[in-house]
Amino acid sequence: MKLKHVLWIITGIVAVVTMAVGVAILVDRFITRKECPDGYIECETEDIPEEE
Repeated sequence: MKLKHVLWIITGIVAVVTMAVGVAILVDRFITRKECPDGYIECETEDIPEEE
């Protein structure tokens, strides 16, 4: 195969992977439910048992 054909194949593979990652990010961000939308887990210090 010529170099031009190899570059077209690599470009196609990169495009498919990029689209798959984009769809995965959109699904994760907008469709799945998040308990902590800001990414932080809040906990009260009173709920943590103290080690003896």
